[in-house]
Amino acid sequence: MKNPSVLPLILSLLLAPGMAAAQAAPESPINYDACVALVESDASAALDMAGSLKRQRGDAEAGGVHCEALALMELGRPAEAGDAFFDLAERLLRADDALRSDVYAQAGDAWALGGEFKPAIRAYDNAIARMPESAPFYQGRARVKALAGEWEGAREDAAEALAIDPNFPAAMLIRAAANRTLGYPRAALVDANNAVELNPHNLDALLERGLVHKALGDKASAWADWQAAVKYAKDTGREDDPAALAAAHYLSQ
Repeated sequence: MKNPSVLPLILSLLLAPGMAAAQAAPESPINYDACVALVESDASAALDMAGSLKRQRGDAEAGGVHCEALALMELGRPAEAGDAFFDLAERLLRADDALRSDVYAQAGDAWALGGEFKPAIRAYDNAIARMPESAPFYQGRARVKALAGEWEGAREDAAEALAIDPNFPAAMLIRAAANRTLGYPRAALVDANNAVELNPHNLDALLERGLVHKALGDKASAWADWQAAVKYAKDTGREDDPAALAAAHYLSQ
């Protein structure tokens, strides 16, 4: 199962300098780069290769854990992937805060995809504790809370992200959705308008602004946004995008 927020880390960045570095021989076909490259085409084989890497030490072992998590994501086992990402983040004691936070965030994204919201929030808590000035981590935790239906918390985290980065469309959309859900559609419209202004062809932004217009009783504006979303999706070959499908659904009602 693909998750664009879960991206492979370069092996040389997985462990800080000074940690044991028993790696596979350069000519060996079993290494981190080969494992990651195999994930999309044959995730089961990548999982086996990850197991071989984990039986080694140093960089190879850590790379094996990370590749294992990526393979589990591709195989549609996000909860297990979250366990692997989190275990790796816990073990990267000599890595810098930015790297560990990234891996904690990967754990949070994986667990959230698997519906494990409490551990996902905990993973983002750990990321934020190490990088409290990073807007994407607040946005990530806000997204998890929104998925869990914790809209007050989602709004607070989105606001924290926007306090750090006022031009963060993803955080704007979460705060817009939170305010809309909590019964404040006029406040939601401010964020939705700003998000569309920053990314006029963004399908998620158009979908959300349409929902805000609907909450305000402005059906014509809602339909205009959803029609734009469907049109842009068709023009760019993204008819199967979830936002485009949702917009088409609303138009059919």
